[in-house]
Amino acid sequence: MTVALTLNWVVCRFALNGSARILQSQVPVEHRPEHDREHWVFINGVGAGHHWLQSNLDRLAYSFGRNITGVHNPTTGIVFDIIECLIQRDFSYATSDVRDAYAIIKEDLLNPKYKKVILILHSQGGIEGGLVIDWLLDEMPRELLQDLEVYTFGNAANHFNNPFKSLSQAHRNEAEGETPQVSPATIGTKTIRRIEHYANSKDFVSVWGILNFANIPNRYMGRVFVRPGSGHQFIQHHLDTMFTLGKDMKTLDTNDFMEMEVEVQPDDLHRLKADGTGTEDRVDHHDIDIPYDEMNANVSLLQSDGSFRRKMKVKELSRLWLYRNGASPIDGS
Repeated sequence: MTVALTLNWVVCRFALNGSARILQSQVPVEHRPEHDREHWVFINGVGAGHHWLQSNLDRLAYSFGRNITGVHNPTTGIVFDIIECLIQRDFSYATSDVRDAYAIIKEDLLNPKYKKVILILHSQGGIEGGLVIDWLLDEMPRELLQDLEVYTFGNAANHFNNPFKSLSQAHRNEAEGETPQVSPATIGTKTIRRIEHYANSKDFVSVWGILNFANIPNRYMGRVFVRPGSGHQFIQHHLDTMFTLGKDMKTLDTNDFMEMEVEVQPDDLHRLKADGTGTEDRVDHHDIDIPYDEMNANVSLLQSDGSFRRKMKVKELSRLWLYRNGASPIDGS
């Protein structure tokens, strides 16, 4: 047993993980001045050595046309990685890579050079990113956290916090008998303005992670997009199906997932009318939280004529989609 464990450690430490804890994407990207005001950070999931992380970073760089910084969550083999996941998730245990990520994100948010800090997480990286966010919420001014955007894939975490900016706002919504997570009255009042989760419906990690906890009120903040399919690999089962590349290594303008329709629930339409929030200037679809609900999402949007739109496509709701190929969402959109 001792020999086997020692051999496993040696192989993982020297053959798989290497010595670098922070990596950078290596593929060329088109420089745009607005990208100088952004910093993109990625934390990988289970079973990813140095070469796998580098591949993930390069794929993200191709998809979004930015340089990507990677915080390496080293592997000790799939069995020990899963054990580590359970310890991190159940006891909020911060490993060295969690502390590395926290230091980077905190420094970026405090740096006036950056207008946006984009955090992308996969699998176990979702657990670690959730811990980082918990620490940031404890220590950082709420105004600075408005610059943070978070996007997860196959999230293994059991919670994802994003409280209201003010206690009075939360109390007012609770007193009115509304669920703060989905109330239009809370638009723009969450500490982190942009959180999106992407998951495959038959991915076992998502099933015992995000898809298991996202329906619990206020447990999993942010939009949840669920693709009907299986697989947990970051590139093969998430990026290749949700942000598909063409032969020129640019993200295609469409794919099956982004063309999927999201149905607006009738109850949601009635609630907006009853609340008196059915005016176009009160609705910002990028600030509405969409809870997971068996492939449907509760989201209310207005058309230009003031009527409610009953169906939308994923690509019309996904903010991350607007970053493809070096593009940027319009601020305030």
